[in-house]
Amino acid sequence: MGKSTVINALIPEAQRATMTISLALDSGRHTTTHARLYHLDALSTIIDSPGMQEFGINHIDKTNLARGFLEFHPYLGGSCKFSNCRHLTEPGCALLLAAEKGEINTRRLTVYQKMMEEAERRKDWLVRSS
Repeated sequence: MGKSTVINALIPEAQRATMTISLALDSGRHTTTHARLYHLDALSTIIDSPGMQEFGINHIDKTNLARGFLEFHPYLGGSCKFSNCRHLTEPGCALLLAAEKGEINTRRLTVYQKMMEEAERRKDWLVRSS
């Protein structure tokens, strides 16, 4: 949100279309319909591209989700007490212990946990709706 506004501030002659942010939804509206490359100077360029409404990971099986976090790799594959550890609240979880020790970033673990919880909710919804 706001990419075209930034482009217009940096390159006024770009005159990219923009819209106001909805206070009710706390979000912007997509106005950019195609990508365009702008040269800022001899060494710098910037691209204004259409935004994304949503980013999905439906194609990733939840058993492989943790593998998408490279810093988790040393703690996966048998380091947890339980072989089916989801790395959420399970006792003996190697990732939770590594976060407590400061070996992995707790914010990254939180992002993973939110993604895992969403994947589990999605699975429950798919089962109920079929």
